[in-house]
Amino acid sequence: MRQTLTILILLAFTGFASGQEINFSRVQDMTIWYNQSLKTEKQNTLNLNYRSVQYGGQIAYNSVAALFSMPLLSKEGKNKPNSGYFSFSAGAASDKTNDGILNNSLGMLGISYAIPIGRHETYLAAGFQAEYYQSQLNVAGISGAFGDQFDSYGPIEGAPSADRLANGWSYGHFNINAGVSVFSNGRNDKWYVGGSIMQANQPYAYKIKSDSTRLKPVIGIQGGYKFTTKEEDEVGFYMSMNWEGPAYRHYYNLIYTKAIPGVAGGAAVGLGLGYRYNDALVPNLELRYQKLTLGVLYDVNISTISASGIDRNGIELALKMDF
Repeated sequence: MRQTLTILILLAFTGFASGQEINFSRVQDMTIWYNQSLKTEKQNTLNLNYRSVQYGGQIAYNSVAALFSMPLLSKEGKNKPNSGYFSFSAGAASDKTNDGILNNSLGMLGISYAIPIGRHETYLAAGFQAEYYQSQLNVAGISGAFGDQFDSYGPIEGAPSADRLANGWSYGHFNINAGVSVFSNGRNDKWYVGGSIMQANQPYAYKIKSDSTRLKPVIGIQGGYKFTTKEEDEVGFYMSMNWEGPAYRHYYNLIYTKAIPGVAGGAAVGLGLGYRYNDALVPNLELRYQKLTLGVLYDVNISTISASGIDRNGIELALKMDF
């Protein structure tokens, strides 16, 4: 029981510290979550993600996300090279533990503008986001969760809990995010570099408004490079690095994709290896058919959480559709 409560508290405070952090490993698909300006392609895109993580076989949480982005261009404008464009995005995400103990949800709307600054589809872009984040906690089914409401004779009638995570706790707040980037969509190589600030408004993450409950801004750096050969094979490297005060979360992914010849509209299969700094290795598989991409990823835990006797593993599915 003590181990279960420890995990719950860690998960809850992770939610307080990083309300917009969704932790999905295909950062090349989810860049807009961290930097709205990184709508680098002139096509509509829908991303669907699912991640399941288990701790010690005692508690698990599932994360789901949906992200839609589109350039605000006519059909002719999408085919016109080196032309500026607005883009719009909308997304929703949720983290939920088994039995509904912890439930976090997030909704996001964003807009950006990219202006050409050179040949080969090279752009400078800026974007802004508004997010609403809500967290709920329900520990009604866990005995002994609030010891300060009990004495040696049992429950103390009418005694309030000093625990800030009291049963039924629920709180929401708005986040304001902004980002800038430079990116290029050349024929054989594509790249992007971006910087962002999330929680720029430093919202309060608890009903009691004090310096200790106010979220710090999250500083992010994003980067990626993809080289395409004459045979349509690809080699790509992507990274996403976030800092929030003394806390950090960095992720890197290297992937090689082999084109399958003779398939109308194109097809490919890829293998990659991701690294979440001081946390996990993430081997991954990519399957691509025309404008549909499926990713399968698995977390191999290398963090120090294993020293406490808690095992952790996770699997992730990612679907991307361009249209």
